[in-house]
Formats: sequence, C-alpha cells, structure tokens
Amino acid sequence: MSDKKFLDILKADNLGRIPDNVPTLDNQDKYLPKEISDKIVKQLVEENFIRRLFPRVTIPLSMRNLTIPAIVYDSNTVRVIGYGEDVTAGNEQTFTTKSIVLTPRLLVTYVDMIEDDLESAGVDTARIIRETMTIRLAEAEERAELFGVFNASSGSYLNSFNGIYTIAAGSSCATSPITYTASDKKAFKIMDAKKALGVYGRDPRNLVLICSTTFANALRQEDVVYNQSYRVDTDVLKTGTLPPIAGITVIETTHLDEKENGEVAILVRKDAFVIGERKRVFFRTDDIPEKFSKRLIIAEEIDFKPQLINSSDKYEGIVLIHKAS
Repeated sequence: MSDKKFLDILKADNLGRIPDNVPTLDNQDKYLPKEISDKIVKQLVEENFIRRLFPRVTIPLSMRNLTIPAIVYDSNTVRVIGYGEDVTAGNEQTFTTKSIVLTPRLLVTYVDMIEDDLESAGVDTARIIRETMTIRLAEAEERAELFGVFNASSGSYLNSFNGIYTIAAGSSCATSPITYTASDKKAFKIMDAKKALGVYGRDPRNLVLICSTTFANALRQEDVVYNQSYRVDTDVLKTGTLPPIAGITVIETTHLDEKENGEVAILVRKDAFVIGERKRVFFRTDDIPEKFSKRLIIAEEIDFKPQLINSSDKYEGIVLIHKAS
C-alpha cells in the first residue's frame, strides 16, 4: 500500500494530515498533528478510567521532566503563645515540602496490517486501526497504573511506574490493610477503611473505591447494599450499578480479579496520585516485506506518581481491603 493511499484514508477519517516524510524520533515531524493527537488523547481518557480519576499535569515539550511540590504535614504544628510572650524562640513549622518529579516515559503500541487489506481499506478501516491502537495503549496504561513496579532498565510497560495496587499492598503504604473474612460484610469494611485513612478519609467525595468484579459482586449480594433503603432508581438488583457506599463512589475493574483471587479492593483519594502527560502522540510506519505487511506504530509519553507523602516517606490517602489469609 502506498503512503499516499494511507494518508488519504486517514484524511477521509477526519484525522487531519500526517507528515509526508516518515517520522523518526530524531526529526521535528515525530509528532502527529495536534488535531489527530487531541482525538487520540481524548479516547485514551475515555477508555482508561484512571486517566479521569486523578489530576493531570501537562509537561511542556521543551522539558524532560517537571518537578512539583509535595506538602508533608507534621504531627504537631499548633503552639500556645501566652499573652505578651516573646514569640521569637517559639519556632513553628506548619509543614515541610518535598518534590515529586514527573518524567514521562514512552508507551508504544503497534498493529501489523497485510498490505492487501490496506489496499482495499476505506474510512471504516482507518477508524478501526486508530481505535484498536488507542485501546491497546489505554489498556497498557491502566494495567501499569494498577500493577506497575518501576524498573528503568526493563522494556515492559508494567515497569513504567509504581501502580496503585503495588503501593497499597506494599511496605511504602502508610495505612495498614483492612482484612475481612467470609462472614464479614464488605460494605462495613469499606467504612473501616475510610476510618483508617484518618483525616485523608474525612470527606467521602474525595474518595473512590476501586475493586475487582469478584468484590463488586459480593457487595451486590449484601442486604445492606441491595435493600429498599436505597431509592428505586438505584436498585442494584435492577440496574446492576453499585450505589455509593458511605458516600464513596465504587468503580469495578476485571483487572483486579488477577490479584488475590479477586478478593481485593483499594480505597484511594482522588488526589493521591498525579498523571504527567505531554498530550502529544508519536506516529511512524515500517514495512515488513517478508510478510507483505505494514507496521503502524503509535506512542505517547506519560508518567504516574503518588503525591501524598508523610515525613517517613510513606504514601498516605490509600488503603488496601482484602481477604484475610
């Protein structure tokens, strides 16, 4: 398939125009035009719920990384000053600051298309190509943001950054896990987790529960969740949609069913993590002559970091809920 044919297909799909030359990581045309990038980034946000959950910071193209401040609150920052007392010796420090460095890393996905298929491709095929590649990127993002363990030397997308579950289940989490048994009501354990977060769990509007489908289905069967104390339009038996538990929004994902036989949920603040993104997308093509195929490659730069840190360098605002071993 000629490059002109492929460009014509993309143009017909209202994607704008890809640069005429084949982009490389070294030249100035390595990014897709903004109108194409914006469409792909928008779909990434729609496909990956974590992209919508946490705040996002745009990192300028001119910067390799971006340092943002992290506030560390001390345990006792209130002093009593007597009337007329000299306050110069009463040094008071209400908080300290640390830094979080966002360094976007390259996530890459590709599809191989037989040239004969591309020759007969139309607008629908162009849209499918774009959507397929974008969905692959979104899934890689989501899994890395859930399970990632950062390793700069590894080529696996799961080593891009430390994930939510990895931190919640590890020693760097400031809050001890909440455990339950088969006889416990999971809805009450969610309330216990909220209490365990302390001041970070005070406002349920700032919290979200990310749980496995196994955990979510168990919630649906609890009488405290499906009983008629909820309004009819939120009846979980009719809609299948879980209502807020103690004011906390519930999000379920089948990815978490891979961990601990699905007996797992994570209560997390909506500002516990931050996403660093460039909002630009790489694109290039590569011929595979021995297969009579063309490889279509897209990539994006993204980082994902926890940002609620205490004076012991442990992360606040997150707690694991899982079945007792």
